[in-house]
Amino acid sequence: MIYMVEMALIDLDRRAEWDAWYLAHMRTLITIPGIQATQRFEALSPHPSPFIALHQVTGPEVFTSDAYRASAGPASTGEWQSRMNNWHRNVLAGIDATPDVPMEGALIVVEDGATVPVPLTWLRPVGLDRSVTRRAIAVATHRAEAKKMIGLPGVRVCKPLTPRLVAGG
Repeated sequence: MIYMVEMALIDLDRRAEWDAWYLAHMRTLITIPGIQATQRFEALSPHPSPFIALHQVTGPEVFTSDAYRASAGPASTGEWQSRMNNWHRNVLAGIDATPDVPMEGALIVVEDGATVPVPLTWLRPVGLDRSVTRRAIAVATHRAEAKKMIGLPGVRVCKPLTPRLVAGG
């Protein structure tokens, strides 16, 4: 399953500091039982929630575990919680593992009803916010091919900000 977190950073003057904090946060997340991998992205065109993190989880029960509650979740974001908005957290079923998007590639996020000229993996919400009815993802191994989809309604093309981090890796 995928735990998809989307948000916007309000305080862009502190972007470098936030990026460093988020990378450390990702490293903490993959030490929690049930969180197996993580990767972070940024939309290549304006979007209300331009930042996305994809976390591979074993299931929604991860979010009620003592380990998760002790070192993750909204309370773990400290001062950054007030510096982010358009924050959405969805647990999505339809794929077991998060894709490994190469740094020169792109993650394509497609809303229900949108169409794109690439094969999609459709996901459905099964936990947390359930703020989407259905959503798809695809991976472009080369960003140039994905850039052609920028501007299509309901499509977000995102560049990786980090490589995919894997628990125990």
